Amino acid sequence: MPRMTAGQRREQEIAALELSNAGHSIDTIAERLEVSRATAARRVQAALQRIPAQEADTLRRQSEARFNGWMRRVNVLLDSGALDVDQELRAINALLSLERERVQLYGLRLPSAVVVQHELGPGTQDLGTLGVQR
Repeated sequence: MPRMTAGQRREQEIAALELSNAGHSIDTIAERLEVSRATAARRVQAALQRIPAQEADTLRRQSEARFNGWMRRVNVLLDSGALDVDQELRAINALLSLERERVQLYGLRLPSAVVVQHELGPGTQDLGTLGVQR
């Protein structure tokens, strides 16, 4: 594949930031831009670095508020006790995905895996290790 020009890279950064601002995940941004997750994250980060610091902070706060709202909704579902084990596992995966996106927003890292256990009556059933993609 031919090397991307600076102008093409800048256009991709703008597109990545617009997708991010619209609430799309890094996975979706990567898919739409036809790049790897890591490249998509770098494009968003580079676009954020090009805008004034105050505007970037505002965008980060808006994204964090959006992530927090989604996380609250998932936590309400988890706390309701109305989910079966499979639904609960999907909800936990959603939380992990949201946390991964939120952490990436700040340039931090999550552990590579998380072990989730679900209490069933007197004992505890290990639901396995959930991979957290980076």
